[in-house]
Parts: sequence; structure tokens; C-alpha cells
Amino acid sequence: MTRYIKTACLIVVVAIALVSAVFFSYKCIRQATVDAAPEETTEMAEATETVPPETEPTTVPTEETIPEETTATEETVPVETEAPKVTIDAVPHYHQSEYPDIRYGNGTIATSGSSVAALAMVATYMTDHVYTPADIADYAVQYGGSHYKRLEKVSDLMQIPWKRALNVNEALKAVREGKIAIALMGSRSVFPGGNHFIVLTGVTEDGKIWVLDPDDRDYSAWGVGELLENGFPDGKLIAGYEGAWIYDKTQMPEEPFIYEPEPAPEESRYPGLELTDAETKLMADLIFMEAQSEPFEGQQAVAEVIFNRLKSGNFQSSINSIIYAKDQFAAVKNLYLAKPTDTQYKAIERALNGPYVLPEDVVFYAKFAVNKKIWGTIGSHIFCYSY
Repeated sequence: MTRYIKTACLIVVVAIALVSAVFFSYKCIRQATVDAAPEETTEMAEATETVPPETEPTTVPTEETIPEETTATEETVPVETEAPKVTIDAVPHYHQSEYPDIRYGNGTIATSGSSVAALAMVATYMTDHVYTPADIADYAVQYGGSHYKRLEKVSDLMQIPWKRALNVNEALKAVREGKIAIALMGSRSVFPGGNHFIVLTGVTEDGKIWVLDPDDRDYSAWGVGELLENGFPDGKLIAGYEGAWIYDKTQMPEEPFIYEPEPAPEESRYPGLELTDAETKLMADLIFMEAQSEPFEGQQAVAEVIFNRLKSGNFQSSINSIIYAKDQFAAVKNLYLAKPTDTQYKAIERALNGPYVLPEDVVFYAKFAVNKKIWGTIGSHIFCYSY
């Protein structure tokens, strides 16, 4: 019996010890939790104040933090820059009316030279070299063809890159991209008369097109003056449009060709020689029939042969008698068919005042050598000295 009592007491003691241990442990754990809680809250608060969100960086990355690949990429990828816009002040404005005495086309620059005036504006802007309408006419008149063919020829010779627009929309788009253009306006355009060349030079703030017109006539009756002052809506340029030539200054060669006419000698080879209008017309007719297909120098040389004969004293004593002399110029019988252009008149002017093509003792030309004293050949004609 005593044995059972001792066992029971032992069990009770162990149970009491276990309960006490569990209670003590629970109390310690709770106290530790309570004591630690303020410190954890403080750390979290400090972390929130000092660490910025990832989406809102407060510092700009330095070069050290930028990978080398990124830097290399930024250096090698070309940056597209907008084409420079041409303002109306960047292109000079020439007026045909200032050149009433310089022959061109079927009249003078004042009456028939809008193409050379327009090209003078463009050439001056493109080359940064001052060209006047007279300069361009002096160059263009040496070549045959229509006004626009001469425009293209002279642009090529002066190394000014150009492109003929496929349509009016391409021309207007090019101007809005910073290029300039020469446009040919027909009889249905707002410009009276038609066959008129203008220069499109830029874009206004409200999207209209700046236009420089070589003709400075009073346009008040047609309402063109306001358009020239404030810009042309597209529709006003579409109506009557016949063609355009686009010029891009960014494509210019570094050292473009500069045309500088050879100066005439200080003294004329033929002092005192003055032609009447009838004599000038007769010579122009003859040159047209004899040499219209020859290069300009060849046409001038024909005129010089006539002047050289007159000066030599060994031939007839007047322009008329030299031209109509028997068996001298085969084309004389067909002069009524002649339709001389400014090229033939320019050849006469150069032959009279220089610079000269032939020596003054060259007095013969033909498609064969008329003697053994040959000076040289120009085109299909062989020029010879006197016997």
C-alpha cells in the first residue's frame, strides 16, 4: 500500500513541475515578444524614410553605373536631324524688269527671262556665289532648246543638283522638307500670261508656300500681290502648274563650279564698226541657216569670218555685200526660212566685242578645207586663213 502511495505522490510532483515549467516558459516568451516589438517597428520606420521607391529614383545614374554597351550604342547610332528650313530671306529676289536691254528668248530678260531670273536666285543660294539674271542669260544663251531645257543644262554645267518633280505634290512636299524649287506656271495659273517661272522658297507659319516672282508688275487686278506677301495656299499653286525642278542644297559638292564669263578685250578688234538693225538681222539669219546645229563657238566663228573679211579690205566693203557675194554662202538662197534665236544674236555680239574665237586673219570656213592654211575645226566646219 505504501508503495502505491509513494508512486502517486511522485506523479503529482512531476505533473506540478511540468505545469510550472510550461507556465514559466510562456511568460518568458510573451515578455520577450513585447520587449522586442518596439525595436522592430523603429527599424521598419527608418527603412521607409531612407529607401526611395524603385519607381522614383532620386539620383541620376553616373557614367560609372551606365554599362559600356549603352554608351557605345549612343555614340554609334546616328541622330536624325530635321532638314534646315529655307526662309524667304535666304534666297535673293531678282526682277526681270531691271534687265530691259539684254536680249534673251524672243525678247529681253525683262520680257522673256523669268527662267534665267529664277535660276539666278537658286544658283546664288545654292553656290553662295552671286549670280545675276544677266550672268545666267550669258551662259544659257549659248545652248539651244526651250527655256526649261536651258535651265536643266545650265544647272548641270554649274554642278547644281536638281530633280524634276513627278507632280505638284512632290514639289510642295520637297519645299516643306527644306528644299527649294523652280515652278513653271501655265496660262490657267494666277500669274497672267502663262509660261512663267517662279521660285518656291519656304513655308509660312500657317503652312502656306513662300513664292518669289521674278516679275514685279502690279498684280492688284489679279489678287496675286496678297499671295506674294502672305504665302500661297496649295490650291493656288496646283492650278496652272506645269512642272517643277527641286534643288537640295545639302547635296551640293564642296567646291561647285563657278561660272565667270571671260572678259572682253578692252579694245574691240573692229573699232568703229556699228551694225544697223537690218544688218544684225541679216547676220542672224545667215548664222541660223549656216550653223544653227553647231556649238556656240562655231556660230560665233561664222560671224567673226564676216567681220574679218570686212576688216581685211580684200573682200566686199559692207555686211550685205559680203553675205550676198556670189558662191560664198550657200544658205543665202534660203534665208527666208531662218528663225534666229537669242543664240545667234549673242554670237554676233560676242564676235563684235569679244572674247574672240578666231584670229582676225581667218576668213574662210566650209565643211572641207578651202586651202592648205587650216586654222582648225569647230563642229563640222573647217576654218582657214587667207590665201
